[in-house]
Amino acid sequence: MSRTILVFFGPPGSGKGTQSDLLSEATGWPAISTGELLRHEQKIGSAVGRKVKGLMSEGNLVAASLVDHLLKKRLAKPDTKKGFILDGYPRNENQFKNLLKLTHGDDRLYFIDFRVPDREVITRLSGRRVCDCGASYHTMYNPPKVAGKCDLCGSNLRQRQDDKPAVIRRRLKDYNAVIRPLLEKASGRGSIIIIDGERSILSINADLVKQLKQYGLLKNKK
Repeated sequence: MSRTILVFFGPPGSGKGTQSDLLSEATGWPAISTGELLRHEQKIGSAVGRKVKGLMSEGNLVAASLVDHLLKKRLAKPDTKKGFILDGYPRNENQFKNLLKLTHGDDRLYFIDFRVPDREVITRLSGRRVCDCGASYHTMYNPPKVAGKCDLCGSNLRQRQDDKPAVIRRRLKDYNAVIRPLLEKASGRGSIIIIDGERSILSINADLVKQLKQYGLLKNKK
């Protein structure tokens, strides 16, 4: 059976995770985030989870072999038979080659390129504040009622290590150096769909759905 595979590319803070979740709800295709796979391993306290915990907290990338292993296990599950959405993979040429090995000859590949200027990424991420209870805020877009305090539990909010401007700039530099050339290679293996990510969540989603319909991947509602 031919599968539809959507591969989401975008810098950190581009909103591709939010869009993959929205699209998954609308289509039934599972949204698979390598970051979520790694966080799940941390949550269950596996050997892999313990190994990557320190790396992720500092904003560093995890060894590709570990990510490849987790992804292969996830794609073996039956809910991926009709298609799936990938968020955060591939991150380099070797992972791109690995992805092609995991696909079937009749699979339809579409690469979704969410484009957001570096300045906007830094604004979005550096303003994010989180609470240990799980609540999340933004100093500009979603501020708490009391500065520095969680609305839900009153605890002090904190800035994640990987949301600090210096770390964000390093991540953006790595992304632009690796992913842009990777997208050029991807254009030879599937269709590239460019999305302007500097808009509201609903506007981005509407544009994404419109373009997917043009490719015949989504049906218009009667």
